[in-house]
Amino acid sequence: MSTAATLYARHSKADLLAMQQRVSDDPANKAQAGLSMYTSAAHKRLTLIAAAIAMHMADARAAQGRPVPTCGYSGRQSNRR
Repeated sequence: MSTAATLYARHSKADLLAMQQRVSDDPANKAQAGLSMYTSAAHKRLTLIAAAIAMHMADARAAQGRPVPTCGYSGRQSNRR
């Protein structure tokens, strides 16, 4: 099981949102120089939290009867603009 799946299984969406806020607000996680806003460890953690939140959102949509297709097809069948 991946870390994102572990976060999904152990925490609710509200807990994950609070965790995401804590990580982004912590000054120790801010990058000192360069283009990146966060340190690499904080960036990885935020990415995993975001993936777990997406899993919760996908489950909520499926429970409401409107699942999102995961094949990547957008529904547009024409290249004409």
